[in-house]
Amino acid sequence: MTAPRRAFVLGGGIAGIVAAFGLRDRGFSVTLLESRRWLGGRAFSSPDPATGWVLDNGPHVMLGCYRSMRALLRRLGSEHAFEQDTKLRLAARDARGRHAQLRLSRLPVPLAMPPALLRLPLSWAGRLRALRGMVATLGRTPPEWSLADWFRRRGQHGEPDAWLWRPLCRAIMNVEPELASARDFLATLRIAFSGSAADAAFWLPKRPWGEIVGEPALRTLLADGVDVRCGARVVRCQVTDARVTLLEVADGEPIAVGERDVVVAALPWFAARDLWPALGAAAQLQASPIVSAYFETARGAPHLPVDGPVVSLVDGDPFHFVLRTPGADVRRFALLSGGNRVFDGMTVDAIADLARSQVERHYPGWAGGRAATVRIRKEQLATFVAAPGVAVRLAPDRPAAGLTNLWCCGDWTATGLPATLEGAARSAELVVRGVGG
Repeated sequence: MTAPRRAFVLGGGIAGIVAAFGLRDRGFSVTLLESRRWLGGRAFSSPDPATGWVLDNGPHVMLGCYRSMRALLRRLGSEHAFEQDTKLRLAARDARGRHAQLRLSRLPVPLAMPPALLRLPLSWAGRLRALRGMVATLGRTPPEWSLADWFRRRGQHGEPDAWLWRPLCRAIMNVEPELASARDFLATLRIAFSGSAADAAFWLPKRPWGEIVGEPALRTLLADGVDVRCGARVVRCQVTDARVTLLEVADGEPIAVGERDVVVAALPWFAARDLWPALGAAAQLQASPIVSAYFETARGAPHLPVDGPVVSLVDGDPFHFVLRTPGADVRRFALLSGGNRVFDGMTVDAIADLARSQVERHYPGWAGGRAATVRIRKEQLATFVAAPGVAVRLAPDRPAAGLTNLWCCGDWTATGLPATLEGAARSAELVVRGVGG
């Protein structure tokens, strides 16, 4: 009887977990090698030593249209760990204290969006331009355009930019519009906004990401017969005759890769290029950080007004959003900054001071910030920058780097999406189809 083909999955993030499940389902004998002591990749949580809080490395919010990611959560038994809204609700607040809600009805999004835009605190001219911009999202966009270029050419500068497009860009792309590919942004927007109200709705985690993905993934993979090896960092790959033939593991025995075996690199771009320089330009992407400030207001102090689970800080700098965990103590919230390099080299105390000051600006009259406990998390390599004209992202459904048995997946590969959880999951599904096809 012929032994099953073997698959070695490098990396235990979202893409690696989905790839391991998919290949196991197709009859492969799967070994997953993860360098850290836990699974989950860049969606993980860990205890804060000073407070004991279990904090995510950064808030990760899903959309209802994330079909592949939701399939993974169902397999892990974690889909119930989210507040699953049935329609989009995005609050916004500016430094003048004005606040509003972009709140859709339960109608399909194309029907619900126009009246929702008319309720934003814009001038009538600004509202009409926002409506024209929403229609313009359906048109073709040259690959060399940044989203800021699209703003200028579609008349979306000023009010529509500040209250609508820039917050959506920061949430989806994790960079400012000047650095974001208009084509990638609009592709994601069309997926979310072209269907049902539930597709465009936020899914907010009610528990830390370690409990949602990392811990149940380990249990479920092991139960399905996957050989999971945490703390197994692959430091070099031997290549012979256009094939990966040996994996060298730090502090471990080398692993021979047979003629029928496959290697799936479910690694972030910067780790993949270290192992395979032949990836070349395909892995020469830039990183964008996420910095989070987790607040807990002192007992007896006034809590921050609750505008909603996700609040955009209009013209906010350096932080862009206020987020709340559904069901959590009202004294707790987080400030999120995406893609802002102002924090580079800054101490956590200095970042906490900036966070307190910004909350006070956007919530004038709130006096709870100075006495609040604030903890900072910095994730310097949170996402790649989906910049205009980036055409070198690898196709996950065929072998990579000229090697016949190497496949790459991850949010940075060519999924048609920017750096999202859904992109990571979809890329792994494409690998599984390619390998098994």
